Amino acid sequence: MKSPGPKLASRALITQGRVQSRRKVTLKDVAARLGVSHTTVSNAYIRPNQLSAALRERIFSVALELGYTGPDPAAKQLATGRAGAIGFLFSEELPYAFTDPAIVSVLQGVAESCTRRASDLALISTGDNLRDREAPVSLGHAAVDGYILYSMAPDNRCAIMAQQQNVPLIVIDQPRLDNVSFVGIDDCAAAGQAAQNLLDLGHRRFGILSLKTAHDDYSGPLTPQRRANIAHSTIAMRLEGYRSTLQAAGIDPDRVPCWEISVNSEEAGAEGARQLLAAPERPTAILAMSDRVAIGAMQAVRDAKLRIPEDISVFGFDDIPAAETSGLSTIRQPHIQKGIEAARLLLLKEARQNVILDTQVVTRASTGPAPK
Repeated sequence: MKSPGPKLASRALITQGRVQSRRKVTLKDVAARLGVSHTTVSNAYIRPNQLSAALRERIFSVALELGYTGPDPAAKQLATGRAGAIGFLFSEELPYAFTDPAIVSVLQGVAESCTRRASDLALISTGDNLRDREAPVSLGHAAVDGYILYSMAPDNRCAIMAQQQNVPLIVIDQPRLDNVSFVGIDDCAAAGQAAQNLLDLGHRRFGILSLKTAHDDYSGPLTPQRRANIAHSTIAMRLEGYRSTLQAAGIDPDRVPCWEISVNSEEAGAEGARQLLAAPERPTAILAMSDRVAIGAMQAVRDAKLRIPEDISVFGFDDIPAAETSGLSTIRQPHIQKGIEAARLLLLKEARQNVILDTQVVTRASTGPAPK
């Protein structure tokens, strides 16, 4: 049998080299190159304080040269008992986390705490599980050390599944769960402050723009039946704050028109405000459950050739950056601090506690004395 010619032998060597280059480089390969144990290489990644800085640099340099990208996440979790990440669950579509100013600020706070404590962050949208109750429930594929539940209804199937996992939980805003730490504000008292501010300005005719109360796409009058079955506790508490404060001032809350919107957006706020402005007895003051809704309402008021605040005052809730530029009076709540506190409690595995943060009434040009 003829031996392979030079070209064929060369081609075989090249092919063999390509096969070798495609083989995944392991921790043991790095250890063998350096002449150290594989435990030493592992410690450079998961227990760096056990090695000298010089040895760590040598290990990372050789790892880079060989193309080793670090310990497998599952193996790292087994070695350390930590996944090195926390999950952030919220009930809107994933793009909402990057477009809504309130949740962006909360995530900024969460990220700050994660950075301080060398933890990663996994965003998990549960929107699909709200639309299709028959769809399989999923908390994503990332291994996490615990979950932050952000503004979720108690019957959200992902919130229920998270409670069944053997990891710590923290709630921001809602739901209130037994034996689970909570970070939020007193929504009822804050909403009452907003209503009282307008009452002090002499307003007696009010309209309310409510955020969605159920897992549907309903937009329309907030009926007694829907009010009695509100799925979101923050909405229920804000509504109670408005209604109880108005009632204490001698105003029948059942005669105050309340329009429910399905989406927290400026467009939905404008549509809701148009409905309130069309009422037989036009309100002189609008209480909106979010700044985005309030900003949309202000545009609808101007489109109707009415003046703010001479004809109608508008009061928001949140104090997002656009509130200041719009001149919107609002309730300032500490979104960033919510995220910082929630992630801190989760990562430090603090004992169960409730953290109620302060709010502040911020008055700007959108509110003024009631028209005479």
